[in-house]
Amino acid sequence: MDTNTSELEVGQVYDLRVSAKSPQGEGMGRVNNLVVFVKNTKTRIGKVYKVRITDMHEDFAYGESTTENSKYFIGNGSLII
Repeated sequence: MDTNTSELEVGQVYDLRVSAKSPQGEGMGRVNNLVVFVKNTKTRIGKVYKVRITDMHEDFAYGESTTENSKYFIGNGSLII
């Protein structure tokens, strides 16, 4: 297994800066050089989200956005604290 994946754990929360969108509309970013796809959420490129890892693979992972102890933006750009 890649050394990058050993640094991530399923169920743990990490900061993820969304750097792109997949063709399916998922937010994409990197945590410890591992690509993480954020499913079923409205993410904006350039924003940082708290993401809980839900599934690990050798070369990538899936996560879900969480608002746990964080400020976040909703679709219209409003800040929710």
